[in-house]
Amino acid sequence: MARRRRTVVRLKPLALWDRLALLHRSQNWLADELGISRSHLSRLVNGERAASSRLRRRMQRVLGEEDFHELFFIERHEDGE
Repeated sequence: MARRRRTVVRLKPLALWDRLALLHRSQNWLADELGISRSHLSRLVNGERAASSRLRRRMQRVLGEEDFHELFFIERHEDGE
């Protein structure tokens, strides 16, 4: 049986914190602007959750970041990893 590949997009926490510092904003502010709970944002930052494509686009817009790769990175996994 062939192994399937899975792609997961993760948030770069340090890039996020740098961007928030540049904007003089907090993680709580970002959660409010994105319309998500603070705990959900915390899970994204800690790598426990992956952001949906819709949430990634909103995050880029709210933070004023056009370059996807500044805030996110892509993980590729084989099934079973």
